[in-house]
Amino acid sequence: MENLEHRDVRQVLISVRKEILKGCKVVFSRVFPTSSIAENQQIWKMAERLGATCLTELDPHVTHVVSLDAGTDKSRWAVQENKFLVHPRWVEASNYLWNKQPAENFPIGQAKSKLSIHD
Repeated sequence: MENLEHRDVRQVLISVRKEILKGCKVVFSRVFPTSSIAENQQIWKMAERLGATCLTELDPHVTHVVSLDAGTDKSRWAVQENKFLVHPRWVEASNYLWNKQPAENFPIGQAKSKLSIHD
């Protein structure tokens, strides 16, 4: 049996939490003011603590666009490229529930109606 006596539970929890959004490449769109430093925003830090890689620009490896507005260029790109377009609550819920939440449970307002036009 492994000796856990010298393991710090805080470090164990940090490593467990880092697995929640591992493999997710996230870009934010209209979630925080453009004049602010993205890396200093609470939601950005939360996503990183969950294991996501946060980016400021789109690239083919992006898996999720987190946005409050389905009409931004980044949001439209996510729909066009068949990437996940999610509300910031997706990151928050994954954090609070200690489990990656289904992206389809966190749609952006009007994103569904725009998608149905193309179906």
